[in-house]
Amino acid sequence: MTIIIRKFGIRNYEQTFAEMKNFTLNRNEFTPDEIWLLEHPHVFTQGKAGKAEHILAPGDVPIIQVDRGGQITYHGPGQMMIYVLLNLRRKHLGVKQFVQLLEQSIIDTLASYNITANASDSAPGVYVNEEKICSLGLRITRGCSYHGLALNVTTDLNYFKRINPCGFKNLKLTKFATLISDFKPAELETKICHNCAKNLDFSKIEYVDYRNLQRKPHWIRSKLLSQEEAVKVNQLLQKHQLKTVCQEAACPNRTECFSRGTATFMIMGDICTRNCHFCNVKHGVPQPLDINEPKRLAQTVASLQLKYVVITSVDRDDLYDGGALHFTNCIAAIKALNPQIKVEILTPDFKRSTNLALKILAHNLPDVFAHNIETVPHLYATITPNRNYAISLELLQKFKTLFPDVLTKSGIMVGLGETNEEVLETMNDLRTHNVDMLTVGQYLQPSRNNIPVKRFVTPTEFEYFSTIAKKMGFKNISSGPMVRSSYYADR
Repeated sequence: MTIIIRKFGIRNYEQTFAEMKNFTLNRNEFTPDEIWLLEHPHVFTQGKAGKAEHILAPGDVPIIQVDRGGQITYHGPGQMMIYVLLNLRRKHLGVKQFVQLLEQSIIDTLASYNITANASDSAPGVYVNEEKICSLGLRITRGCSYHGLALNVTTDLNYFKRINPCGFKNLKLTKFATLISDFKPAELETKICHNCAKNLDFSKIEYVDYRNLQRKPHWIRSKLLSQEEAVKVNQLLQKHQLKTVCQEAACPNRTECFSRGTATFMIMGDICTRNCHFCNVKHGVPQPLDINEPKRLAQTVASLQLKYVVITSVDRDDLYDGGALHFTNCIAAIKALNPQIKVEILTPDFKRSTNLALKILAHNLPDVFAHNIETVPHLYATITPNRNYAISLELLQKFKTLFPDVLTKSGIMVGLGETNEEVLETMNDLRTHNVDMLTVGQYLQPSRNNIPVKRFVTPTEFEYFSTIAKKMGFKNISSGPMVRSSYYADR
């Protein structure tokens, strides 16, 4: 079983508190367990049983009421927060045993530095020579935990003098830096993660480090394959003056797909009438449609001996039908040369021409009709400001209602600032609008001009999306870091 460990750096307490509470309230039996590692700016947190008498002289440090057990404590720079978001029922753990395992993880870590530490029967936490080095406070709801451990590493212990820490007068405290003068913080962090995973019986750790998002995690890797077929595809594209979305959008899988002899063709030019902030395709005023493009596309597809082809396009809001007629002409030309070929189209939303576009598409139906929802509703204004979430859902549903025998498909990018719960809500919206197939993939910033990655979603989370999608009733789900809407579409 895998545990996800997220490293955040210094992070606002109230924001973190709200997010881990929301994570716990919205999780289900399939949600992966997580540990969050971070530090907070100076803050005092008062537990549910907290008494005002233990607040001595807080000064300019804010006091925040929280829902964990215990009294008041201090968090601040140099203190490692280890928030454990665990499904105890799934692990068959009681609360007392869980607390003991967390304490033992810190004890084991300190022992690796030849520091003898122990827990206490009278007060949770870890002690060295009767001085507290690590506090513990938890909230258990619906069998799941949040909050966790606070380990003093290089903490300024003077802040504890402003309170009675954990409700104890004259409690002595210590920190790791006092016991070990020469240590590597990254090594300490790794040992704690390893011991927590081991004691909680996880066989695998997936790390996500938000402190340096420019450094991609190990699972974000394009496959390096033979260039022979890639060169062949490129030559044919140049010969027939065609574009692929693989090249224009800087898709990370383009070398792999080209080497397999497949490509997603982009029709109607390479200039989009919209400016979505995630997309690398040029925007501006497009050229008039090329009436010979369908014929050249069909010849290229025949030359590549494809059995499955995907056709997409730039947005063409300048056209009365949004480009629907050009799509049908391309489908007709391709099938005229090879009636057995399967054609998938990945269309824009056709904006104000939805009904007309659907009437036109009826003349030459694809085998799969795809339109990407792209992201969750609240990100539309910042990610794709010229699009409308409801219009996209309506297009997919209308097509399925008119042509029930044609498979419908949509795709979601993750890593743009959405939560996993929002992804599930969007998946549910797609399913209730009769979408048959779904892709979920990691957003990767294609250029410096595009919106940056906000988070890297782990393989375990992608498996989670896949599990839930199957339960929702999608006929096919492709969910993974390198998945794109047309990646392995033929399979």
